[in-house]
Amino acid sequence: MTFRRLLPAALAIVLLNGCAFGDSAKEAAEQLRNHYEASPSLQAEGEVLAEYGQRAYCYTVEIQGSEEAGSLTVTAPESIAGTGTAWQNGETVLDYEGISLETGALSPDGLSPADGIPALLCALRSGSVAEYGWTDWGEAEHCLYLLLDNPNTENHDSQIAVWGDAESGTLYHAELLWQEKRVLSFTFSRFVLQ
Repeated sequence: MTFRRLLPAALAIVLLNGCAFGDSAKEAAEQLRNHYEASPSLQAEGEVLAEYGQRAYCYTVEIQGSEEAGSLTVTAPESIAGTGTAWQNGETVLDYEGISLETGALSPDGLSPADGIPALLCALRSGSVAEYGWTDWGEAEHCLYLLLDNPNTENHDSQIAVWGDAESGTLYHAELLWQEKRVLSFTFSRFVLQ
């Protein structure tokens, strides 16, 4: 068989696989959502960036819990290590030992850093999907990207973007947005659904 006869067949295979790959993003989005509907809790570590216009705060955290109840504990920088938040049944409280974390509102709808993880988990379970597709994140090639409406508010200016692995449910990065501008982000170094 000559190269001329192989070329059309090879091109057809590439095009067919490309179409299937594009269609698979919707299925992957549904698969990721299924992980969060079925998984009762998570454990994660990562970096948080809270942006207050002219000010921004960056800290490293450990997270454990579910949408209904959990905790976030700061591990770095050392000056605020041990500070954290806890949430249960829609209520969030600051947990500290004489140290005050900036937890003021990041957006007009009242979102604060303490509300970030519960809002993220709620969006993954029940937020409307505005966009989905494939992208790269760090070393993860073809990671799933989702843009979700924040189900905790009726204001469509509040959205949550996530980058993750649909097969395992692992998240690499998440951003909480107000009018398409990032106000809070989580970059995960470890993320395990239980």
